[in-house]
Amino acid sequence: MADGATNLPDERQARADLNGGAFVLGVLLNRWLLVSLDWPFACIEIRAASSNYGAPSGYVMRFDLSGYPQQAPTARLWDVTTNAPLPVDRWPAGTTRVPKVFRGDWHGGACLYLPCDRISAQGHPDWPNLYTSEIWKPGCTISHYLNQVSELLTSSDYTGWRHA
Repeated sequence: MADGATNLPDERQARADLNGGAFVLGVLLNRWLLVSLDWPFACIEIRAASSNYGAPSGYVMRFDLSGYPQQAPTARLWDVTTNAPLPVDRWPAGTTRVPKVFRGDWHGGACLYLPCDRISAQGHPDWPNLYTSEIWKPGCTISHYLNQVSELLTSSDYTGWRHA
């Protein structure tokens, strides 16, 4: 179909949310930017706070949006130049929460350790009660996930990237 039209309800909803108010507001506030959309994958750059010399101004996350929004997205750090997962030594670093979320040892780095992530939420039946505002639930949009990552990357906990 022309112009990105689709018959898949998950793709239609994802495209609507990527053009919707919450996502566009994040773009206008320079919090994130859609890099590419090749269904069911969306690469979105999330801006990071200025930190140590050489640290990137943002990180690209590759979101798997299949089943969206009934299923939460899952995302991993991505290198768009190699079209492959971002090497762990180029991941965000921090003092407390950032390293707990950006864990290369968690599912082999295939997702973030966040309650809103589809893969991470599996096997954590207590998370909906513990993280009521972070968990993915009906009515959430991609901006719900992006806001959580953006808050981490612009927090005082973020110290740059992991390189030596």
